[in-house]
Amino acid sequence: MIALALVAVLLTTGSTGQPPSETLRGSLAGEEVRLTTPGEGIEPKGLVVWFHGQGGNVNDRIDGPWLDALRREGYAIASSNFHAQSWGNPASTRDAELLVDWAEEKTGLPVTLWVSGSMGGSVSLNALIHGVKAPNCWYGVKPAIALTEMDEVPGGPGFIFKAFAGKVPPDRNPVANVESLPVSVRYRIVASRGDQWVIFKENAGPLSSGLRERGADVTQLIVEGFHDDPSHFNARDLVAYADSCLDEAPQEDSAQAG
Repeated sequence: MIALALVAVLLTTGSTGQPPSETLRGSLAGEEVRLTTPGEGIEPKGLVVWFHGQGGNVNDRIDGPWLDALRREGYAIASSNFHAQSWGNPASTRDAELLVDWAEEKTGLPVTLWVSGSMGGSVSLNALIHGVKAPNCWYGVKPAIALTEMDEVPGGPGFIFKAFAGKVPPDRNPVANVESLPVSVRYRIVASRGDQWVIFKENAGPLSSGLRERGADVTQLIVEGFHDDPSHFNARDLVAYADSCLDEAPQEDSAQAG
C-alpha cells in the first residue's frame, strides 16, 4: 500500500531574487519522497528525477546550487530515500517505479530526465534494466555501476553485501547488463579518469562503449580530479542537457529495446 503524508513547505530564497520553491513531501511504501517545484503558482516546464549516491537521502543535493539550478530554470525535481545504501537492489527499483508515478501524477508532466550521482547510477540503471518507465534522457555523474569492483569505495563492499543479502545477482550488476538498457534513451556521462574510488575504466568507460556499440546516443563530459571534485557538478551543463530533452517525444520502448 502506498501511504501519503504530504506537507507543502515554502523555502525562502533570501537575496537571490528567485521565487521561493515549493516542496511537497510524502511517503511511498515506507520510503520518504519529495517533490520540489519552481515556486507557488509557477507551472514547471519539465520534471526530473534525482537518484542520490551512497550516504545520501531524499534531501541530498536537492537544495544545493547544482540541482537547484534546474529548479531555478523551471524544473520540478523528485527524489526518494531509495532504501538508503541500496545499490540498485529490487527494493530501490520499486521505489523508482512508485516515485515516477507519484511525481507525474502531482505535476501532470512526464518525467523527461533522470539524474544520478555515484551509487545512484546503479539504482537508476537497474531501474531501467528492470522495466521502470524510461525517461527521454539519463544524466550520470561518476556512475558507480561495477558492483563487484567497489573495493576502493569507503564502506562500499559492505553496503553492497547488505543490500543484496549476499553476493550481487548477475542481473543486478549494471556494468554486466548494458545490453539490456534501452537505446531509445539518450545518455550523458560525467566522469573523471582521476577518480580514485569509482574507476573510470571499470564504470563510465564500459558503460559508454557498451551503449555506443548498440547504437545509443551517448555523450561524455570528461572532468578532473578525485571522486568528490567540484568539476563533476557543472550546473550549466546539467541545465543545457535537461533543456535539450524537452524537445523529444516521450519514449515507449522497454528496457530490452535495441
